[in-house]
Amino acid sequence: MLLLSLLSYADRSVLSILSPTILADLHLNVMQYGYAVSAFSLCYMVANPVWGLWIDRRGVWTMALLAVLVWSVASGSHALMTGMVSMCVARAVLGFGEGATFPSGLATVAETLPPEHRSFGLGLAYSGGSLGATLTPLLITPVALHFGWRATFLLTSAMGGLWILLWLVLRSTGLYARHHAALPPQRTADGHRASRWNRNLLATVALYGLGAAPLAFGLYAAPLYLSRVLHVSQASLGHLLWIPPAGWETGYLVWGRVADLRRRRTSKRPAGLFLALALASVLIAAEPLAARMPHPVLVSMLIFYLEMFFAGGFVVLVLSDGMQAQPGQSAGFLSGSAISSWALVTALLTPWLGHLFDQRRYGLAFWWTALLPLVGVALWQALVVKRPVAALVAAGD
Repeated sequence: MLLLSLLSYADRSVLSILSPTILADLHLNVMQYGYAVSAFSLCYMVANPVWGLWIDRRGVWTMALLAVLVWSVASGSHALMTGMVSMCVARAVLGFGEGATFPSGLATVAETLPPEHRSFGLGLAYSGGSLGATLTPLLITPVALHFGWRATFLLTSAMGGLWILLWLVLRSTGLYARHHAALPPQRTADGHRASRWNRNLLATVALYGLGAAPLAFGLYAAPLYLSRVLHVSQASLGHLLWIPPAGWETGYLVWGRVADLRRRRTSKRPAGLFLALALASVLIAAEPLAARMPHPVLVSMLIFYLEMFFAGGFVVLVLSDGMQAQPGQSAGFLSGSAISSWALVTALLTPWLGHLFDQRRYGLAFWWTALLPLVGVALWQALVVKRPVAALVAAGD
């Protein structure tokens, strides 16, 4: 699952990393680029709960294999882009295929790990995404400089084929068969099957979508901001763009461990942690000030790093809390619904932020991003059932 999420973010990150070069080559502006990001995000939004349901019903192995096959073909098709329409089509198919990534990870964690280790396990499974976003600039920048940007998409498509081969080997060893044991359906205290949709799921979906919104902004906006405002070249970007995802990677592992340790001490919902992370996320609004400071690029990278660190905490803590309060057999649907919300926020936000970037209103764009986690926490507080998670599961809430 770590390799699956690594592959997913390697495939989706190439376009953003090379966006200054690709947009110039295809004669596109940032708002048009935002529409392509929205095409990915909308299909990703629809696909996540769909793949989640399929995974819950058909199993991780078959659905993950099918998903990687779809998105690897879509990744390779980016090499044929000629303008905005072809970019949008390629991103849309990629987004649909990649919708299986995180439902697969959460379902695997729910099936194979005891509750006291699931948060760190979730952070480990999902950390491939941040690791992929960290390593991809270092890998694809020299390829793009030597062979052109189209060759980088052929490379990521070939990486998908390698993952499929490893997945087939895993199945042939029997390891998957020994571990893949479906959990019994969760039932309420009166013996009825628990519903997929409830207030806690809605609270999880709202907080994940808004709390993790800075992740998308850091991935898509950082290359353009560094290029346009701080005048960093495409070659130099390859040496810098691993830093924000490194914060994301660290956030997954650190906050995953925090969540597991906290769970051993209390079963209360982590409202205080959510608020603390939301307040810390306001730091991204200080990004425009970096241009006026000594060593502006380093200061900018530090701010992006910390923002991704806090956003990674939101991902792990929100899904960990939601997983404890939801039926075990719905893990794929839980993850799919939460990430679908994040994709919807990204799809709506990116064109607007692209418009602000085209107008050079960078400060307003950063403030929009900074305040979304606080809105998410407010919605979570309004929706969530605040009883301990053990009582929630027993009552079917």
